[in-house]
Amino acid sequence: MVDADSLTSRLQRLDELLCELDAIRAGGRDTYMAELRTRLAAEHALQLAIQSCIDVGAHLVAELGLKAPDDYRGVFASLRAAGLDGQLAERLAAAAGMRNILVHGYLDVDDELVWDALARLDDLRSFAAAARRMADAN
Repeated sequence: MVDADSLTSRLQRLDELLCELDAIRAGGRDTYMAELRTRLAAEHALQLAIQSCIDVGAHLVAELGLKAPDDYRGVFASLRAAGLDGQLAERLAAAAGMRNILVHGYLDVDDELVWDALARLDDLRSFAAAARRMADAN
C-alpha cells in the first residue's frame, strides 16, 4: 500500500521547489548567468526537485511491486509498467542524470545546461500528476 503521507509531503516539497525554479527562470537568462547566487540556488533547487521525483518514484516501485531498478534512471523505466508514459520516463531518466551531475560533477556544471533544464520543469510536474494517479489507483 502506498504511504499517502510520505508521497504527499514529497510532492508538496516538489511544488515549492518548482515555484522557486519558475521564479529564477522568470528573472531571465542574463540575470541567471550574471548572478552566482542565483545559479547556485537554481542548481540546488533543481537537484532537490529531481531527487523528490526519484524518491516518490522509488517508493511507488516498491509499493506497487514493480521491477527493482539498478539505478536512479531505472526508477522511471520501472514505472512504465504502472502506466508512466514512456517518453516522460525517458526525459525523467535524463533528469536523473542531471541530478547526478549536480551532486557529483559540481565542479564541471555547465550553466547553459542548467538554464536549459529550467525550461523542462513541466516534466517534473507531469511526473507528480502521474504519481498521484498511480497512488490513487492502488
